[in-house]
Amino acid sequence: MVWRPLNLSEVCPTHTHLSACSQLAYVYLNLLVQLYGDSRDRRIAEKIEREDDTVIEKIASYEDKREEYDFIVVGAGAAGCVVANRLSQNKKWKVLLLEAGPEQPDVSLVPGLSTVLLGSNVDWAYSTEPDGKSCLASRGGRCAWPRGKMMGGSSSINSLAYIRGNRLDYDTWAHLGNVGWSYRDVLPYFKKSERNLNFEGLNRKYHGVTGEQYVSRYPYFDKPSIMITDAFHERGLPLTDYNGAHQLGAMQAQAISLDGERVSTNTAFIRPIRFKRKNLTVKTNSEAVKILIDEHKRAYGVKYIKNNLIYTAFAKKEVIVSGGPINAPKLLMLSGIGPRDQLENAGIEVIKELAVGENLHDHVTFNGIIIVVPNNTATLRTNDEVIKEVINYYKMDIKRGPLSGNGAVSSVSFIKTEPDLPAPDIQYQVDSVKWREYVREPVDYDRTRIFPTGFYDGLIPRTMNLVPYSRGKLCLNTTDPNGHPLLYANYYDDERDLIPLIKGVRFLLSLEGTEAFKKMGAHFLRVKLPACRGYEWGTDEYIICLARHYTSTPYHPVGSCKMGPEWDEKAVVDPRLRVYGISGLRVIDSSIMPIVPRGNTNAPSIMVGERGVALVIEDWTQNYHHNLN
Repeated sequence: MVWRPLNLSEVCPTHTHLSACSQLAYVYLNLLVQLYGDSRDRRIAEKIEREDDTVIEKIASYEDKREEYDFIVVGAGAAGCVVANRLSQNKKWKVLLLEAGPEQPDVSLVPGLSTVLLGSNVDWAYSTEPDGKSCLASRGGRCAWPRGKMMGGSSSINSLAYIRGNRLDYDTWAHLGNVGWSYRDVLPYFKKSERNLNFEGLNRKYHGVTGEQYVSRYPYFDKPSIMITDAFHERGLPLTDYNGAHQLGAMQAQAISLDGERVSTNTAFIRPIRFKRKNLTVKTNSEAVKILIDEHKRAYGVKYIKNNLIYTAFAKKEVIVSGGPINAPKLLMLSGIGPRDQLENAGIEVIKELAVGENLHDHVTFNGIIIVVPNNTATLRTNDEVIKEVINYYKMDIKRGPLSGNGAVSSVSFIKTEPDLPAPDIQYQVDSVKWREYVREPVDYDRTRIFPTGFYDGLIPRTMNLVPYSRGKLCLNTTDPNGHPLLYANYYDDERDLIPLIKGVRFLLSLEGTEAFKKMGAHFLRVKLPACRGYEWGTDEYIICLARHYTSTPYHPVGSCKMGPEWDEKAVVDPRLRVYGISGLRVIDSSIMPIVPRGNTNAPSIMVGERGVALVIEDWTQNYHHNLN
């Protein structure tokens, strides 16, 4: 089997009432492994290999030959899959796509099982370093930072929402000196990838309908999810297309999905071409550990580990790093590119001193504000019904039912906490819980979210700060440079980040008076969480306590290989995404974002892949024609 779930014996407390730590949980996870633990991609490859001996020879013999390509793309995530697809459209270019993780398992295709992926073998399972300001109630003061470790990367492990951000975000990038990255510049690249299947697609000014990335609403929505959207609308927010002319508003968000299944960038951009384009080679379970750089400071290849053996692949044109905001800076530093003090402390020769790992930042949010959904409108299922739903979904040809949706996660709203702000500063995205279990053991509940997202009797609307001032950094672990890097999220280092959260929660609590809530019998649970019992529920002090103790993240870290003009001392790549001082090397992923967009980062990462690879093709096509002349 490709997929191995979270090891409950490692994370469950000895004495607990959590259903995720019960005997049922072990039976449930075993069923998921049996039904969904394999990979559609693995089965496709196996079938093709049986039918075509030349494919067998190609796969079996690559280790015996000098591996030479035109381009090497490191990381098959949200951006990397796009890059590999576009480069391999040129039949004269040989492209290697390296992915540290395995094939994308079938369990990742099920929208309602998105949280069961966390902590499993397809999650890098990173965590932040303690800072005394945030994550205070978490084990060791560390917040979890999941990242996808499989084909599709984090587009295969996230909550599927397709939200681009605000036009102001990209205009700000351009204002910072990043020529070619204004909203007007990047909109065509959002549209290029997009195949929008809903009414939004009728607005061709903002949406594409012919791209590879399917974007649509789930075939299944439950009543509490709709209640949340209706309540925000009743409080004055317009129903809107966040990805159109105006972001302010509420709506059931679109997702990277088709007919009740996830469509990761692997599914959209790699699977259709993987065994058809002879110039594209994809290698899974292959972790790049060093970029090879010659005495002229030109990148000419990579070293990677597969099956505990080290291999070398050579690039005649470029090495493109698409490892994401954690693995991209780590690989650069392992290759001698980064802060001098860190590299020297790790015993790594400094080839180019750059601010790699700095400017790391993330949208910050927190848990603990709970909406109780009464029994007559709750979506809870009995144990037998949960098992039945899992089996029924597996048997469906066209996926429908609760697992074809994502519970209340799709209910997304944007507000401005002050009327004169130029763009929203708060986003609400809703998680689902069994509230009685959560209030007793909130930390362990968050670590064991294995059951389908569509079965719940409580909602946690998370108030998210879209414009954080605080900045963290990523450092190599000097005792084990090849291990997990040290992640200093630095949440709330700038206390101004708490202000929008307080105002956002105040607005949130006003939803209780809406007809939408009253009709459903929903209300806020006025039970104080363990770490904050010394404060009055609902006060600013209580909100701050929740924010600091039950800190959470929507998993939107960016910025660790910052894009910027030459005069920007923190810039790692230029506006064409070329690493400063090293030729033949680019970074194309969310780590280049100088400022995090206002919204989920999957769609912007796909756009960065499109915009970045267009720059690569433009440079090499011009050079190619020039050389012909």
